[in-house]
Amino acid sequence: MKLYYSPGACSLASHIILNEINVDFDLEKVDLKTHKTEKGTDYYQINPKGYVPALEINPGLILTETIAILPFLAQHDPKQDLIPPSGLGRAKVLEWLGYLSSELHDAYAVFFGEPLHDEAKAKAYAGIDRLLTYINKAIAESDNDYLVDDNFGPADAYLFVLTNWSNSIGHDLTPYPEIVALRNQVAARQSVQIAMRDEGLIL
Repeated sequence: MKLYYSPGACSLASHIILNEINVDFDLEKVDLKTHKTEKGTDYYQINPKGYVPALEINPGLILTETIAILPFLAQHDPKQDLIPPSGLGRAKVLEWLGYLSSELHDAYAVFFGEPLHDEAKAKAYAGIDRLLTYINKAIAESDNDYLVDDNFGPADAYLFVLTNWSNSIGHDLTPYPEIVALRNQVAARQSVQIAMRDEGLIL
């Protein structure tokens, strides 16, 4: 398999899960401004949508969209720890992935377009805070070690990556202690440390 990624983008979640399932895979970096890969390929020829991630499963067979790629990769976990094979547990993973993709991802993405004036920035921060308040409360009211159950999974990787963007936009996560605690658990995983080093995000 090959993952097309941009450092620190949402593709980092797929990179983390690839490390978790311990399969052989290649990485190819994409410049999202020029839409060229590091090998000089026109990225639109790989993914006509133009954004990351894209997962080449076999030559010519491409899967896109984080909420599709993450469960696909997680189901390759030989221990079935990353995602339940069926039933309500699997549905809960998909529920979280859908919420993170349609709500939290979009809320952060506002900051990565045209520069925001002060009023728009304050409104965008408030939007993120509203979503994080919900997530923090959900974690606090749960007896699970992670978002869905006691096992790390794709939703945890995705939440980690999205909230990591707070560092880039000057957003404070300290009002959300449950999220910070979960982030610290995730950050300590070898799969995360390797992915972040490979993408040049940490030394």
